[in-house]
Amino acid sequence: MEQVTLLENEYSTVKPFIKWAGGKQALAEKLIQHFPSDFHTYYEPFIGGGSIFFSLSPKRAVIADYNSWLVDTYNAIKKDWIKVAEILDTLPNNKEDYLEIRATLPETLPTYKRAAHFIYLNKTCFRGLFRVNRKGMFNVPYGAYDRRYYDPENLRQTSLRLRNTEIRQGDFELNLYGAKKGDFVYLDPPYYKLGGHSDFNRYTDQQFRENDQIRLAALCSELDTQGVKWALSNSNTDFIKRLYNFFNIHEIDARREINLNSSNRNIKELLITNY
Repeated sequence: MEQVTLLENEYSTVKPFIKWAGGKQALAEKLIQHFPSDFHTYYEPFIGGGSIFFSLSPKRAVIADYNSWLVDTYNAIKKDWIKVAEILDTLPNNKEDYLEIRATLPETLPTYKRAAHFIYLNKTCFRGLFRVNRKGMFNVPYGAYDRRYYDPENLRQTSLRLRNTEIRQGDFELNLYGAKKGDFVYLDPPYYKLGGHSDFNRYTDQQFRENDQIRLAALCSELDTQGVKWALSNSNTDFIKRLYNFFNIHEIDARREINLNSSNRNIKELLITNY
C-alpha cells in the first residue's frame, strides 16, 4: 500500500476558518508529535474547527461531524468559497442584524447563505462560542467585535485543502465506515465531565453522554483489532482512564482560552493511543 503523510507546503498556512470550543489549534503541534509518521487515509469524525486536520494536511482524508450546519459549511467552502465570501461581505456587524440572522433557521436557507450565516455568527457572537438549545437554535448573545469575518486567502486555501477530502455527517460510528489497516484516526469527542455527560448541547441539539463515551471506547477497541492506528483526546478523569486502561495514556498540558475564569484555563488533558 502506498504510504502518504503531508501535503506540499502550499497548504502549510491553512488555519481554521471558525473558532470552536475545545479546538486544538494551540495544541496541534504537540499532539501531532505523537501521531504515526505515515499512514494511508486520515479520518477525523469529530472535526469541529479542524485544527488538527489543517495542521496535519493529509493528502487523503475523511472528515465528519454530527453538526449538520457545520458539515454544510465545510461542503459549501469546498464547492465554491467565493459564493460564501460574497454573502459574508453583505452581512452587517451590528446587534439588530445579528439577532435577525441568529433567529433565521439555517435549514430554510440555500447552501451558501447557510454557510455564510454559520461563519458570521461564529465571528460576531460572544467569545466565538457555538451553542444551540434543545430545538437546535443558535442562542449565543451578540459579541460586538470589530473584526473581519474571514481571510479571503485562507478561505481559498481551505477550499483547496478540502478538494481531496470526503466530508460526512452523522454519528461517529457511521463516519468511520471504511477505515482499515494502514489508516489513521484522530478522535476529539466532546470531553467527559463530572456528572456523566459532556456539554454536547453547545454544538448540537443532542448530548454526548456516558454511554456514548463507552460506545466510543468499544469502537476504538474494534479499530485496534483491525490494525487501524488511532489517537484520542479526552478529559483527564478516572472514568476515561478506566475505559482506555489497555492503551497508552499520555498527559498533555493544555489551555482553555474560552474559559471565563482565567485561573481555570491551564489544565492537563489526555491523549490516548493504540500504538
